[in-house]
Amino acid sequence: MGINDLLIDEPGKIVLLEGNHAMARAVLEAGVSFSSTYPGTPASEIGDVLARVGPKIKNFYSEYSTNEAVALEGAAGASWAGVRALCTMKHVGLNVCADPLHTIAQSGVQGGLVVIMASDAGAHSSQSEQDNRWYSYHTFMPWIEPSTLQEAKDFIVSAFDLSEYYDVPVIVCPSTRICHGMGKIELKPFKKIDAKGSFRPMMTKYANATFFSVLHKKQVIKKVKKIGKHHKRGKLKKKVGVEFNKTLDGDSSTGIIATGVSYGYTLEALEQLEQFDIPIFRPGLLYPLQDELVLDFIDNNSIEKLIIVEELMPFIENRVKEILYDANLKIEVHGKDTFPQIDEFNINIVRNNLADLLGVEESARIKEIETIAGRAERKSPRRDPSWCPGCPHRATFYTLKQVSRDEGVYGCDIGCYAMAIKPPMNMGHWIICMGAGLGIAQGMAHKTDQQVFASIGDSTFFHSGMQGMLNAIYNDSNMTLLVLDNKWTSMTGQQPTPTTGLDSHLEPQQPVNIAGIAKAMGCKYVRTVDPYNVRSLQSTLIDAMSRDGFKVIVCSRECGLQADRARRRKIAKIDRPIPEVYYQIDPERCQKCDECLVILGCPAITKGKDEEGTEYYYIENARCTGCGVCYEICPNSAIVKTELNVHLEDID
Repeated sequence: MGINDLLIDEPGKIVLLEGNHAMARAVLEAGVSFSSTYPGTPASEIGDVLARVGPKIKNFYSEYSTNEAVALEGAAGASWAGVRALCTMKHVGLNVCADPLHTIAQSGVQGGLVVIMASDAGAHSSQSEQDNRWYSYHTFMPWIEPSTLQEAKDFIVSAFDLSEYYDVPVIVCPSTRICHGMGKIELKPFKKIDAKGSFRPMMTKYANATFFSVLHKKQVIKKVKKIGKHHKRGKLKKKVGVEFNKTLDGDSSTGIIATGVSYGYTLEALEQLEQFDIPIFRPGLLYPLQDELVLDFIDNNSIEKLIIVEELMPFIENRVKEILYDANLKIEVHGKDTFPQIDEFNINIVRNNLADLLGVEESARIKEIETIAGRAERKSPRRDPSWCPGCPHRATFYTLKQVSRDEGVYGCDIGCYAMAIKPPMNMGHWIICMGAGLGIAQGMAHKTDQQVFASIGDSTFFHSGMQGMLNAIYNDSNMTLLVLDNKWTSMTGQQPTPTTGLDSHLEPQQPVNIAGIAKAMGCKYVRTVDPYNVRSLQSTLIDAMSRDGFKVIVCSRECGLQADRARRRKIAKIDRPIPEVYYQIDPERCQKCDECLVILGCPAITKGKDEEGTEYYYIENARCTGCGVCYEICPNSAIVKTELNVHLEDID
């Protein structure tokens, strides 16, 4: 199903959708008027889809915000104006917006306000796999966790109803597997989107300071208790149109409580273990989790032993133990004493642990499949993440490595340039969070005589880098900052940044000049260099290293992938030959010194053998983007540059 097909208004139709696309569809079914996001995997595609289809949706506005705090505040503003608002982010983004999150939760909403916060157990694309469910306790925000793709869409729609009825913002937390999974989705009717709202000033609602802050906290606690009571009595379903929890009764005295995707793994594991009489409780509304819901599950099924299946920390397990303690029930509970607290679950992890706890044997067939799968996994070739062919960051770090002779301190950050920590560069000495590459480096520079460098991308610079730069300028930190301006938020899917000159709908805007910002803040040494021009970058780095104080070098060159796409679009549009540059390695002059293949690490350069078995190096034209960095750095002048007029089909 294409992205534009999300606009189909055919209730009851079954379509195949990715999880993120299904959650984007929920915007139409919930009548959302405002959407903001800072892109971050695994939630990026929600905002991407809304940015693409947004112009076709009447009365709908969407944006890529500069960071998660700005995104949340913008969504709150729209909500307080009286329209429904959505804010999406990845799990670590909740740290960035934690300050406004706590206070906005206390003030409440006007139009429904929902935050989709995607978790990343296993840290597939994150610096941590933190379990954000604990945020619900100190923000007092209802926390909803879907187990299927259908629930992901439907729960979001109902979350808006919950938000408006109880005057609280709501968090919906899909996992990586929900976000990136693919499945059948039943479409529901569209809801009318309000074009505009009207803000009604209420000091006692929106002002949070001293007495008002305490009053608002008291009020939000009452709201949460009310949600819990209504859920217990069945009133919540009538208000929001969906039952967040699910119960499967059984005859066994051992019961299971499973959350999120772990519920699906549990069902599959029990089927493979041929255990069909185990009662299961799946809470979808994790906070507030009412005592009676757990106690009724235990009482109705005469449960004597409970198994808690949840990824990461024992959030539900601790809550269940608290409920049992208060009810003076002595029931055997197993959770993190058996299941791991790290990494994401899979069917094998859940099945193996359930087999042990239930005292059943796995079938010979299952063990055979596990053995075969393990053997295949071990034989699979390893593929480490690396920069794409033509990535300007490769040239930047290659040059920095040569000039600094690997004797510097290199602060790295979150983005494509994080690949610098891996071979062949091995140059990132820390990766903490967005902006911390510079933040830590500028403090370190005051207490070491080593050459200190920090790298930061354009998107991260606007997200949380400008404050660190201002601090370094004002306090005259003796270090060099490399701002890697490739015009896009490339790692999360090529979303535009303020330097791109395009908004979320790819409409032209005035691009922001990073060098100009540095100068306006008072930085005395600011240079802008094309990293493809290796010699120019070398001389600039040498000059910067010879000077004291804070230095900024803006390495400005568009993302190689985006530049190549633009080139192909241009060729297709004009439908005539245009000058194209090709690079080839002359085998007669090549000394196999590995400068291009190993030290630069260009993936378009590889080894081959001729008919006589002699090894030679060559450039794969299908992968080469024509950046020319290898041509500049070859010490033997073995790389030949050729300019031709070609059609697009000749390039492929």
